[in-house]
Amino acid sequence: MVRGYLRSKAQLILWVRGIILGAGVIIPGVSGGTIMVIFGMYEKMLQDLLRFHIKPYIAMGIGALVGVFAGGALLSFLFENHPDPTYAFILGCLIMSIPFILKRSKGVTNKRLLLLITGVILSVSLLELPTLFMGGALTVPQIFLAGFVSSATMMIPGVSGSAVLIVLGLYESILEAVREFQMVTLVVFVTGAATGVFMLAKVLKTLFGLYMSEILFFFTGLIIGSFRMVMPGAIGFFPLVTFGLGLALVYRFGK
Repeated sequence: MVRGYLRSKAQLILWVRGIILGAGVIIPGVSGGTIMVIFGMYEKMLQDLLRFHIKPYIAMGIGALVGVFAGGALLSFLFENHPDPTYAFILGCLIMSIPFILKRSKGVTNKRLLLLITGVILSVSLLELPTLFMGGALTVPQIFLAGFVSSATMMIPGVSGSAVLIVLGLYESILEAVREFQMVTLVVFVTGAATGVFMLAKVLKTLFGLYMSEILFFFTGLIIGSFRMVMPGAIGFFPLVTFGLGLALVYRFGK
């Protein structure tokens, strides 16, 4: 009986952690990998994923879905009804994420600065691609790509999967799909996410171990290049307040 109680309590804790993880990864600048580090589960989870040992994380996965839908619906509502304060909030999140990303690097070198500049140029160039980022209905490959890339990069502590979606120009579209329960879009996105996690977990772990600083500088460049995607149309009192809230939230998570 005691063993069953402890098992139920452990599952409940995993479920609550999943809700926190799901709600957190919706916010650009908040890294899913960092949240797992805070929970003390990052290394073990990565090893379990490499062995396809996912049974212990089922409760956490269910909680994460609850967090994603709740957080996604809220942010989507805010984008539709209060766009400028919401964009300002996201911008604050992204800006504050940069020092925490670079904090994990081993310092500045010419090579790393070049990678950062390359990331900025690549991000700005991606935003200029009209076929992918200038509105219209998303295609299945675009949705799959969004899930694949965001979930894979989310596993790197310090790198936000939602920030990657902003770089790809797909963040608001995915939020809308979450709010409106567009099941086809969500199934394709989750399929891409699962594929990204299982296919790239080992590759990312190896590359991150060898080139951690270089990868962090490159991702920082991608994020900087995406700033103009989330610039508020007008600066006023409320956008300034939400900008400050974004800074404070990611600062708190980063600490």
